Amino acid sequence: MLKGAIAGFRGDMEAVVRPAFKVLDKDFTLSAFCEETPELLEQAAALLPGAGRFSDYDRLLLKAGELDFVFLRVPGPARFEAALKALEKNLHVLCETPPCFSSSEFARLTELAGRNGRTIFTVQPWERSSAWMALERVLTGELLGRVFFAESQVFTRAPAPPGGIAAAAGWQAFAMLLGLVRRPPSAMSARLCPAPEPGSAAEDSRAAFQVQFGDADGAVYLCAGAHEDRLRVSARGEKGCAELEGDTLRLNIKGLPPETIKFGENLCFGHARAQWLAAELADFSREVKKEVPPGTGLRNARYCVKLLKNACYSASLKSAAVPL
Repeated sequence: MLKGAIAGFRGDMEAVVRPAFKVLDKDFTLSAFCEETPELLEQAAALLPGAGRFSDYDRLLLKAGELDFVFLRVPGPARFEAALKALEKNLHVLCETPPCFSSSEFARLTELAGRNGRTIFTVQPWERSSAWMALERVLTGELLGRVFFAESQVFTRAPAPPGGIAAAAGWQAFAMLLGLVRRPPSAMSARLCPAPEPGSAAEDSRAAFQVQFGDADGAVYLCAGAHEDRLRVSARGEKGCAELEGDTLRLNIKGLPPETIKFGENLCFGHARAQWLAAELADFSREVKKEVPPGTGLRNARYCVKLLKNACYSASLKSAAVPL
């Protein structure tokens, strides 16, 4: 039984997070939570009766000797320091993405996790949806042949969050792009709108990226404040193409009739289901128990961090291509 704490509370706690842990109640128990906002702290207390409550993360970590892991759901800019502190206390870390925004920070986290024999695991629940897993089977089976172009689009009706849409949604878009092309990126260029002022934090509501993969090309488009939530990914290869939009997968493969498959699961940014997160938790548990190799839960994290890090840099150079 792994004893853990949740740091950060928001609206999907009741609909997604708590039910996911209940599915695996033989493997996990939530014994504490931390939230700085008083109103959210009261909501968390009602949802997790009997769990220790903390309004300060450092005070929570004073109880680290009673815990095995912490699930970080704090705002993006605070995750690196929170993860670092947890690893220093010999806790395993389950973290929403992105866990950090630079390659040096990522190296510090992974090195510390390795040195202390701890697991750091980035949560990517959309990969557990039936629609994404079906697309993965198409790619793994090489039904498209070698992919030479891929694209991901993430549009959300919500306004741009603090730090901009690229920081919030870029990880998911880049992770999906990497999952389609299945080769390391070599260079990228970025356009953020509005462009960040020198020395100021990004507040972009739209972003566009061109990513080079050697003999393949990729594109990513992000938009906050759109008229509808929309997620679309597509891949084109030597033998055909595939497109996943929302809950619909369309296949056009050489020698086969075109096919459209409906799954009834919304993959849009910010949408998640308890069973997707439960599958992530199960893999986290396996890695903690050393049933799978260390770092399994990081997937393409190193490349996602590189792409996010270089987005602002490329935008500051008038969208010049930046080698990765």
